[in-house]
Order: sequence, then structure tokens, then C-alpha cells
Amino acid sequence: MESDAERWDRKYLNKQHVIDLKPDPLLIRYAGLFNPNDIVIDLACGGGRHAIYLSSLGCISVAIDCSRRAIDRCKKVAGETGLPIHAFIADLDCYRFAPQCADAVICFNYLNRKLIDNVCTALKPGGIVIFKTFNENFTITNPNFNSDYTLAPGELTGMFSGFETIEVDDSCAPETNSKSFIVARKLQV
Repeated sequence: MESDAERWDRKYLNKQHVIDLKPDPLLIRYAGLFNPNDIVIDLACGGGRHAIYLSSLGCISVAIDCSRRAIDRCKKVAGETGLPIHAFIADLDCYRFAPQCADAVICFNYLNRKLIDNVCTALKPGGIVIFKTFNENFTITNPNFNSDYTLAPGELTGMFSGFETIEVDDSCAPETNSKSFIVARKLQV
């Protein structure tokens, strides 16, 4: 059976996965939450578009993905732009962050529920999380997509219940809304 890393490596090798360097509009909208020298972890970074954008803002971008080919592309693009990126390969099913090692964690188009506690622990008090991924409506137009990797209504709000919510769209309504997101701040202790 093919692992996630092998599957994504194959997609990148076969160019089935186009690298778009334009950051998600949600990240652009909340760019003001990041300060120069903030350590920002980009989970499942793919080609690195978000890590590269954050690096252009002066953040210390840490890009992590299970695909060697994705990380190679991320490093290549970072090298071409002259922006520093700390990119590495990790199995996100078992990788663990040091406590309070990051000022922010971002995650786009990836869902691994086992990671949520680890993300919360990795954030410093006052740290920012931006999490945006597919919800159950995505399977309406993509019936072959594994529904285990889609969010149910209200799920993101529950995952980050101990956080101050800045903005959330977690209702899965209307049916044409195929992604849910949350922007939240870890409470000071």
C-alpha cells in the first residue's frame, strides 16, 4: 500500500499537483497578525507558497511536509526568491513540536486530527492559528475524496475551544461552501 508521502511525491513528480505561489486570501487578510521575526510553522506546506509569503513579511518560516518532492520545490522557490525558509520532511502522523516553540501555526488544505493537540502545545501564549481546509460539502463535488479528511459543522470551533476566536466560518452552510476556517489566538496563561 502506498504511503501518503509516496502518493504526494508521485503527484509532484507527475506534475498532477500545480504549485501556485499566490497565498490564500485568508492569510493575506490576516497578515497584520504576524510580526517580523515571528516563528511561523506552515504544516503540510506543499510547494511552500504560504511559508514564502510569510518570509517576505520578515517571519521565520518553518515549512513542513511529508513529501520530499514538495520540500525540494519549496527550497528551490525560496532559493530563487532569495527568501530564507526552514523546510524539512516530517511524518505529520507522529511528529511532535517542542512546547511553545512557535508564534503562529498555519495549515491550509490538510486535516490530521491527531495533530491538533500538538499544534496547541506548540503555540506560545498569544500565538495565532490559521486553519483552513475542506469540509463535508467538498465531497458533493468530489465524491471520490475520502470524507475522513473533511470537517463537520462546528468541528474547528471545538478543536480550538480554548482559544480567542478572531474569525471563523465553520458552519458548512451553504452547500456551496466547501472549506471551513478559523483564525484564533491562544489565550495568555
